[in-house]
Amino acid sequence: MPAIRAATADDALAIAQVHVACWHEAYAGLLPEAVIAARTVAAREAMWRRILTEAGPAGIFVADDDGTLIGFGACGPQRSAELSDFDAEIGTLYLRSARHGRGLGRALMQAMFRDLRERGFAAASLWVLDGNDGAMRFYERLGGVRVGERTETDEHGTFRDIAYGWRDLVLT
Repeated sequence: MPAIRAATADDALAIAQVHVACWHEAYAGLLPEAVIAARTVAAREAMWRRILTEAGPAGIFVADDDGTLIGFGACGPQRSAELSDFDAEIGTLYLRSARHGRGLGRALMQAMFRDLRERGFAAASLWVLDGNDGAMRFYERLGGVRVGERTETDEHGTFRDIAYGWRDLVLT
């Protein structure tokens, strides 16, 4: 079983590679191809290197399979005003689709919930793209409850997100 561990700045490139690959796997058919193609490894590596080297409020964890990163997640203080009942958020959770169904997503969520509890947070939420049915079922199996939705429009179209929340930072 791959290890779940805290990310380091040395993981920036591997996280970027997983991030971009998962966008292709998860969002094909849900988002315009131009939006997906705009996510490049170089840009994501720079973003993750900055995040991982700055002392920030987010906990970042990776699923490491003997030196190969196959997933990651990040958590921290709530950023969405419409979800202010939840003091924390899962900002991102990605796992290569070939590794779905093996308990790794749950293990990443458990690591993030543990980190949030240790930092004094009481409840967390996350946003998922409407239509990402596999992710929505996954969050529901973990005890997540729908707590909101939003619609965003940009030059690529209109997109709907669904918010899931956990009041006690414990997975079912």
